[in-house]
Amino acid sequence: MIKNKRKLLLFGASGSIGSAIAGKFASHSWDVIGVTRGQPSSSASISWNLLGKDAPVPLESLRHYETFDAVCWAQGQNCNDSIYHFDEQLHRDVYEANVIYILKSLSILLDNNLLQKPAKLCVISSIWQNLSRQKKLSYGVSKAAIQGLVLSIANDIGIDGHLINAVLPGALDTPMTHKNLTKEQMDVVVNSTQFGRLANLDDVANAAYFLCSPENTGVTGQFIKVDLGYSDVRLI
Repeated sequence: MIKNKRKLLLFGASGSIGSAIAGKFASHSWDVIGVTRGQPSSSASISWNLLGKDAPVPLESLRHYETFDAVCWAQGQNCNDSIYHFDEQLHRDVYEANVIYILKSLSILLDNNLLQKPAKLCVISSIWQNLSRQKKLSYGVSKAAIQGLVLSIANDIGIDGHLINAVLPGALDTPMTHKNLTKEQMDVVVNSTQFGRLANLDDVANAAYFLCSPENTGVTGQFIKVDLGYSDVRLI
């Protein structure tokens, strides 16, 4: 780690979106410190089972990096469910992974003065926080909660100059999307705009990078859709 390099604390660094974000920041000479709930894969990873009962906070590991210039939450949990087969525990698990995880980790970072002043914060949410998709009850509820989370936090942390925003990807051109959507469903999304393609991981990483970069000096409490206009601009 080179002293005075900008540092990003990245939750969910091993996922497809997290990996793209890590690569983007690393290409701009940032130190990227990934957080994993499992065994760290490198010296630049921290094991932090944030939702485990009585799980210790790795303060020694976190303090090794002094303070973080930016934090990005790209972790989360997805599932298919509906009110016709409601599972309360599954719903709680998804909500904890997608909402409580962010609140708890940010609270700990603030309480232990682990953020630069000001710091840039970015939450990877989804366009499905504003739109409804069939059989996505728990996921949709948890993502809708991100709206209030980001707005409330943006208000509170403004006193220290911190900025927080969310990136809302749509259906992305990833193996998981190709696995979970039928060809007919994919065609509906692709043909809804004039781009003739799905948004991709680079599109999401670029948005996250800007929001966390020194170039962002006044954007906070915002929700940036990365879906090539699918949510708002339709080809008919």
